[in-house]
Amino acid sequence: MGSLPDLTERSRPASVRTAARTVSDPHRHHAIKQRSHDSLPDLTERSRPASVRTAARTVSDPHRHHAIKQVPVSTIYKKEWLWKKPKSSRTPTIPTSSRRRDSVASSVGAASVRRLIARQPPKIPKPVVQRFTLLCVASGLCATALLPFTAFAGAEAGAMPLAIMHTVAALVAPFSPLILQKTGTRVVITVAHVLVCVLLTAHTAATPLSVLLPLYGACGFALSPMSLALCASATTLAQAAGDECRRKIALRRALRALRAAQDLGLVFGSLLLGGALLIWPEDMSPALFTAVPTNATVPGWPPPDDSYFPDEDYEEQTCGAAGCPDVQSLSGTTLTSDGRRALVAVWALLALVAIGLGVYGATSAPAPPPDARSIVRDPRALLSFPMGLFIGLQQGFIYTSYIKWYGVCVGGWTCAWRALCGAGCLQALAAATLSMAAARGRRGALAAGGAAAHASLMLALLRWRAARTDLALPAVAAAAWGACAALWDVLQSGICIGGPGWRGPWSLTLAARHAGLALACAARHLICARFQIVALASALVAALVSQVALELRLRPTEAQRHRS
Repeated sequence: MGSLPDLTERSRPASVRTAARTVSDPHRHHAIKQRSHDSLPDLTERSRPASVRTAARTVSDPHRHHAIKQVPVSTIYKKEWLWKKPKSSRTPTIPTSSRRRDSVASSVGAASVRRLIARQPPKIPKPVVQRFTLLCVASGLCATALLPFTAFAGAEAGAMPLAIMHTVAALVAPFSPLILQKTGTRVVITVAHVLVCVLLTAHTAATPLSVLLPLYGACGFALSPMSLALCASATTLAQAAGDECRRKIALRRALRALRAAQDLGLVFGSLLLGGALLIWPEDMSPALFTAVPTNATVPGWPPPDDSYFPDEDYEEQTCGAAGCPDVQSLSGTTLTSDGRRALVAVWALLALVAIGLGVYGATSAPAPPPDARSIVRDPRALLSFPMGLFIGLQQGFIYTSYIKWYGVCVGGWTCAWRALCGAGCLQALAAATLSMAAARGRRGALAAGGAAAHASLMLALLRWRAARTDLALPAVAAAAWGACAALWDVLQSGICIGGPGWRGPWSLTLAARHAGLALACAARHLICARFQIVALASALVAALVSQVALELRLRPTEAQRHRS
């Protein structure tokens, strides 16, 4: 019975069996109590907060003072066990194909191109732009004072002093780069504006001719260096634009701004002349009755009526160097002596304002030294001379003989200032538009169109009889002449200004322009208007030939520069 299991114990519940076993076996009570004490968790410890449990466990267990660093799971997975051999991949690695490498390279190149496109170009510093803007305003104010004064004095008896002034400017022009290098841009521009202001101020009083002629010469001494300094300021502005393409664009815009300022100055000065005619008018008909004709051998001057000159020999019998044709049938207005002094005083005041703006707008640093290469070997120095001479001739003709013959003789100074204003307006508009067209490579077409237009205009002036019934034609013809003048200036300055060593050849071009102006002013008293137009036509042919030769000569150089 003692070896058989107690079946009655299995049929009892677990709690009853445990209690019975505990009661029946007094020796096992102590062991079970000890085992339960070791295995069961401490319920009192779990009820405590986490910080208290940690502190209690640290104090109670002296071996837990040293913290055990946790080993990352990734380290365990990636550990190479010594008794395990690395498994070799059964599938062989396929090398990257050349097509994939090319695609990767192309994607990298495309990304770099996109970054270059997204990168903003370097902007010109704002102070540099502001100073150049003030310099353009100063140049416009100086043109407001000087250009209408040139036309006003050239149409009257002051053409010979103007010829002296431009002759001195032509002689000084080849030395302009050296003067600009020694003195600097600011000094040259300031001195030129001061001399213009002094010359105009001298005309407000009864200054003798012995004093005026040295003033004209001194003013001519500063004109060529001033023109070179303005172009040098434009190139200095363009140097801060970035790469070569952006420098060319900035240079074209800077030259366009200077040209527009001077043309608008001519328009503003003409408007001042028109306003003075409204305030101080004077009838010019009595003065014309006593005028001495150019051809003194014609008997019975002035003629009794308009039928004296037949149409076919009208130009041969009346000369446009001095006086007007058919003086009895013409009448108009001119300025009184007080009006002339007041107008010239206003022009002198504008030149005085230009001095202050030029001092602040021009840079004080001297110009870089000229290029060491020979100027004579540069094709721009020799081939641009005929075009520069023609530009000076046609500009001098429009300011002197045209204003007198086709303006004052037709309707007085009321008609003349309208012709000046029309020439300035269309010249400014044509210079802005033609400069953009020339930048797109249409220089040959522009030259051909300009030659046809200018030749037609000169042919019309040869056969046009100045009459009071054609009051609109002088302004229209002057406007067309201004557009042609803007075209030649754009074509020449666009190819001669800029690039390596441009100041030396451009100084010779300035000498040719002032020489043409001097010849045109001298021809105002020596040659009839008809012969002046014929000489202009001959000079136009020579200028076109030289311009085409210069374009063909410089085309390989430009192509090589673009390839490099």
